[in-house]
Amino acid sequence: MRETVVIKVERYEDRDGCGREQLLVNGKSVMSAGPLWECPEDATLERDLLGPSNFVHLLENIIENHNGKQIIFEHEEVEEF
Repeated sequence: MRETVVIKVERYEDRDGCGREQLLVNGKSVMSAGPLWECPEDATLERDLLGPSNFVHLLENIIENHNGKQIIFEHEEVEEF
């Protein structure tokens, strides 16, 4: 039986009605995103904002570290994280 890697997105709306999300790989948070109004003057690409290179790097790591394993993708609405 092959090992399984679970890639999960958790999403919730905070008390201001703004969406927040986090990406977990096998239960470990590897990336999160929230509203930019908290610190708009610091919102720059590749720092607070994720660019395509972040996703390529993440996928390369998943393939390298979990080669040959079954990958399951999940999405869940949660109360908070």
